[in-house]
Amino acid sequence: MNIAVVAPETSAWEDEYRAGVILVKALARLGHRAWLVASIFHEGRPAVDPDTVEKSVDGFVEVERDPSGVPAIRVLSARPLLPGGRASLRSFAKVLMSLEERLGLDAVVVLSSFWNGPEEVAKWAAVRRALVEAGETSKRAAFVYVPLYFPRTSRLGPLERTSRAMWASVALPEVLRTADGVVVCCRAEAEELRRAKRIVESAAWVDPDVAEAVATARPLDVEGFDHVVAYVGPLEEERNVKALVKLADRLAGVAAVAVAGAGSWEERLRREAARRRNLLVLGPLSLGELAGLMTKATAAVDFSFYEPAAFRAQEFLYAGVPVAASPGSKAAWYISDGVEGIHLRNPDDVEAAARWVAELARRPEVWEEMKKRARARGEGLVAIATAKAVAKLAEEILTGGSRAP
Repeated sequence: MNIAVVAPETSAWEDEYRAGVILVKALARLGHRAWLVASIFHEGRPAVDPDTVEKSVDGFVEVERDPSGVPAIRVLSARPLLPGGRASLRSFAKVLMSLEERLGLDAVVVLSSFWNGPEEVAKWAAVRRALVEAGETSKRAAFVYVPLYFPRTSRLGPLERTSRAMWASVALPEVLRTADGVVVCCRAEAEELRRAKRIVESAAWVDPDVAEAVATARPLDVEGFDHVVAYVGPLEEERNVKALVKLADRLAGVAAVAVAGAGSWEERLRREAARRRNLLVLGPLSLGELAGLMTKATAAVDFSFYEPAAFRAQEFLYAGVPVAASPGSKAAWYISDGVEGIHLRNPDDVEAAARWVAELARRPEVWEEMKKRARARGEGLVAIATAKAVAKLAEEILTGGSRAP
């Protein structure tokens, strides 16, 4: 099948913005032709010249060497107006009409919530459905929605909280009504979206490239430390990375805290690391280095105030690394407390994380058992499984397995 995967932005570190890239890779491995369709922004900056997109005939450009690393189409878009907001796609229903014809699309998969992409795809789907009903065309592409829905708002400002509440009450019901099918990560997300008429569950979002790298990686050399606690992700305030500094202080003499990623807090963390032997700020890592860190780690931590995807937690589980997860992170939805990791009481529960790591270091038999359970949980989380679920759902829709167009 020919499948377009529509995402707000792309990033190497922000899991929600990695989702489109991961899904395109996984679909390609199944033999489908897949394209990432996204705004012009990568890591918050233009990935292509905005003027080139503005001057394009159909409102999009195909990018041969996109920084996302997959076949990509960058479309007319605008920067978010609110802090923490997502990019918006301009005139996207019209752009999608052109893409459908040019690429011969069989399915359009749109990702994420709280942005205008799902609404625009719903408009396109409604028009295509009306054309089929009027006999103007005999075929339409399937519309699959992957919401990555995580309605935590406690740390959001009043404007963003209000904006999200309005989107959830006005736009989301229409998107769910129009979509042919919805793919969710777990039962908790399905409960949040029970208004959808057809829901398929698939939690698997481990990047297949990461899975392969982990299988052959050598543990990263962290001189002088037998135990390493790892964090991989955006180095931003909403990820509560300052808690990593406190954790390093609590684990002095027990373990190192290794931090990989990029963001506005990187330099501040480096200044803190200069005063602490056991706080290692590694910055952005290559795929091989990242896999090496995962295979070296005793445990992983996520103190996020807000993390709506938490695919890195799944990748740590795949590598056999137990995870301590904040309730502000979707990672807490993927692990059972005390089995593949622990649930923290709140994002600042550094004491519980430190006690847990110290116990793992002191009792290797407990660590080995938790590693084994983490690996067992992670084995089924490679994104190929989600790609299969998406493709199967789209095929059933195209062959008449869903409600009538």
